[in-house]
Amino acid sequence: MLRKGIVGFGLLCLLGMGLAPPAWGQVTTATLTGKVVDEKGDALPGATVEAVNVASGFVFRVVSREDGSFTLANLPPGTYKVTVSLGNLPPQSETLELLLGHSSTVTFRLATEALFTEEVVVIGSRVVDTRSPEIATSITPEQLLFLPQRERNFINFAALAPGVYVDPREDSNRYFRGAAGSAKQVNAFVDGLSYKNDLMEGGAFMQDASRGNPFPQNAVQEFQVLTQNYKAEYEKSASAVITAVTKSGGNVLAGDFFYSYQNKDMVTLDRLSKERGFSKPDYKRQLAGLSLGGPFIKDKLHFFLSYEANRQDRFNQVFRGPQWDSARVPAALKQRLSQYPVGNIKAPFASDLYFGKLTWQPSLGATVDLSLYSRDEDERRGFGGQRVEEGAERFRISTDALVAKWSSLWGQSHFNELTLTHQEMRWFPSALGSPTPRQNYIGLLDVGSKDASQDFTQKRLGIREDLSSYFSWRGDHATKLGISANFMDYRIVKTLFPNAYYEYREAESWQYPVLARLGFGDPKLSFSNNQFGLYAQDDWRITPSLTISLGLRWDYESNMLNNDWETPAALLAAMRTACKTYSQPVGGKNRWCLTDFLDFKRFTTDGNQRDPYKGMIQPRLGFSWDASGKGTTVIYGGWGKYYDRIALNDIFDEKYRHTYKIYTFCFVPGACSSPIAWRPEYATPQGLRQIIASGQAPGPEVFLVANDMKPPRSDQWTLGVRHQLGRWLVGASYAGVRTYNLMAWVFADLPPGTSFNDRWSGQVPIPGYARAFKTSTARKTKYDAFYLTLDRPFTADSKWGANIAYTYGKAEAFGPGTDGVIFALDYTGPETFDWHPADYDERHRLVASGTVALPLGLRLSSILTLGSGTPFTIYDASRGWNNFRVRFGAGRFEKRSFLGIKEWVYRSVDLRLDWETPLFAGVRLGLSGEAFNVFNFVNEGCPGWGTGFIPPAGETNASFGKGECQFNTRRYQVGARISF
Repeated sequence: MLRKGIVGFGLLCLLGMGLAPPAWGQVTTATLTGKVVDEKGDALPGATVEAVNVASGFVFRVVSREDGSFTLANLPPGTYKVTVSLGNLPPQSETLELLLGHSSTVTFRLATEALFTEEVVVIGSRVVDTRSPEIATSITPEQLLFLPQRERNFINFAALAPGVYVDPREDSNRYFRGAAGSAKQVNAFVDGLSYKNDLMEGGAFMQDASRGNPFPQNAVQEFQVLTQNYKAEYEKSASAVITAVTKSGGNVLAGDFFYSYQNKDMVTLDRLSKERGFSKPDYKRQLAGLSLGGPFIKDKLHFFLSYEANRQDRFNQVFRGPQWDSARVPAALKQRLSQYPVGNIKAPFASDLYFGKLTWQPSLGATVDLSLYSRDEDERRGFGGQRVEEGAERFRISTDALVAKWSSLWGQSHFNELTLTHQEMRWFPSALGSPTPRQNYIGLLDVGSKDASQDFTQKRLGIREDLSSYFSWRGDHATKLGISANFMDYRIVKTLFPNAYYEYREAESWQYPVLARLGFGDPKLSFSNNQFGLYAQDDWRITPSLTISLGLRWDYESNMLNNDWETPAALLAAMRTACKTYSQPVGGKNRWCLTDFLDFKRFTTDGNQRDPYKGMIQPRLGFSWDASGKGTTVIYGGWGKYYDRIALNDIFDEKYRHTYKIYTFCFVPGACSSPIAWRPEYATPQGLRQIIASGQAPGPEVFLVANDMKPPRSDQWTLGVRHQLGRWLVGASYAGVRTYNLMAWVFADLPPGTSFNDRWSGQVPIPGYARAFKTSTARKTKYDAFYLTLDRPFTADSKWGANIAYTYGKAEAFGPGTDGVIFALDYTGPETFDWHPADYDERHRLVASGTVALPLGLRLSSILTLGSGTPFTIYDASRGWNNFRVRFGAGRFEKRSFLGIKEWVYRSVDLRLDWETPLFAGVRLGLSGEAFNVFNFVNEGCPGWGTGFIPPAGETNASFGKGECQFNTRRYQVGARISF
């Protein structure tokens, strides 16, 4: 359901379009520029160049200038009939297909009998942009329609781009990432509207922990994946960018209905589940949708509507932990835990996606688009593994968005685009069932109700205005200027541990907890933030063969870091008096105070020390050199700076822990500096409150954000070559990325010289508070990769097409992790950070896809995916617990073979067979059958503690090197499609 105010905002958008000055943007369009010459190659000024969209009938027309040049910009991607005419010469036409984001230069040689195109690579009727300095992969309408697709999530096809990874697991985390970085560092645009998630993980579309689809695939016409050297009009991304354009209606009423089905008999049970004694769970998934588009007024006003539904009857596997049969497990505890059901437990999922669009051409060369989008996702989840059904939650995501866009031609060389947007994204899991304390018996079972309910809401009111001009001065220039403003409101409600959380372990024979947590207070926070962006971009064609791309971008956010925060006076006073005398010297001293080593000026504020960061200045430089002079061999490269932002969820604890207090209680000597003697009455929230009232428990944890913290930034550079080999386009490139200012929470209360094994008990205690943490931006990553791509577009005459993307990459991280809210608690501080393989360091990745048209209306397509796997962390106690080491990225899963090459951890071959036949009066019936991981390769993942734990001498760990899950087993899917 659309949120309150969206209709009123739509009226405001329409009013604004009538008042807007000229502007233009390349995010959602294609461009065709060039010259008109005669048979001798002399310029033909005054020639009319007209492009008519074959589907909509929209007309775009310009006249060639004195030097014969022309520019047809702001063209919606699609197929155009381009006609050139001049005087008494007979008009000549060619049909060209223009892809999203492509800018192509063409020379039309107008003769008495024929029209010839030069300086442009055309395969079939598709114009291919070979001169761009960007590393960009186009996902075409044919690929979206015919390639194998497990759940109709258009983001999955981003995996066809080199350097991009899409999580293949079906359980959750349906997001993408690039350059071996975090998913938080990406951005995604649909019709020019950014779906950047400013609040939490997942990067875009609120995809954190979601198994759902972010947008109806039958509404997506095509999209681009930009992985390197993208231009200055793209913001808030230090990694990859997706930009998509939606479908529009045309002059012919057209639509389709699809239905896909899958049940448990079509899914193979993985080997790990068989070893655990599980049977195949009852399962059913139905995907259905429809779309309809057509004219209200022919050649003038069109509509498009789409809907997609996803219904899944799923089951999560609950199983007892590896220590269930240990003799150390008390009989009474084992008997109590035996009452909790294990095996396959029902976890239903439902999603509804809606999209509607009006497209209008009020005058020659001008277009108006107005679109609405809504998403509603609902799932029962939060349990599985050792977590029992009692801990289930209701997980929901909703999104509403409105985009109003006006674009037009201004004269012969200027183009404009104004975009007004309204968006609300919400992510809100909540507990199910009656509230009971959560009791996590590590290695056995995790019981009790869900210990958290959350509600994250992001609202955006935005305006973007762009101006583009084409002119000649010492070459040809395509200059773009743009400004954007987004007025953001964030609301967070996060209720943690209201019913208490207890953690038990084998060391105490699970008799009493090692720790407990309890939270209470006001869980609501709200923030407002204004985001502004300015950019200038010039593509300067110095000679017919050499183009330089110069860009400069500046971004500004008024409240990225909770700028008005004031450190509470009570906390400030407590920290100034915090001191401790140690029995043994630490760092050469026996007595330390917090004031000795914590920079109070940097980590505390009275509301005036935290100014908005103004340094997000991002120069970008690219070049392309057409070595062949015909666009068939192009050398390209670039360098640039790219700023992202800090997710609010990473830093909000600074304020949140003072309005909603979370207490941690420690009951085991050695696990903390001041353990509390366990008593049975502490097993309830009321009992824990008694500890607080008695003054025994440390207060809430302290989180300190640096006033001068900078947002994440990456430096990127590229050098590559593209070459046309017949119908094949071959590309080879080197890509380098260095990412800086990545945040982590580190200990703020440890004196210099604290040993690794004393990091949990050697702190300077703050009276009335628990542990203290501060932000550090010392984390950084480096990524070097070689990309090899081969593309042969599918055309009607060739009957087949193929795409291959191979990535050889190496990613290293300085400090822990690359995703999630990072706590660097396996280091004593940033001064002990080291370089190691990054979480997403995958050395080899190969993705190949292809489609071939067969006789009798059949079409076969396939996707092959091979990955050498990412590392896991080793927890090494082989030299004893006193010499315990954490070795990030030191472990690798077992490599397996494909076609004799034993290099792969992930392997999948997916197939799809389509058959289509006409029925009556333009109505067509299509049937499809799909097989995913057709050879049922074992794909191992989900590393846990046991995966990387090396026990002390004399002990064994049978789980070492083994993942806690296996995913993407062989499965089949059938479907039907009726179109007209």
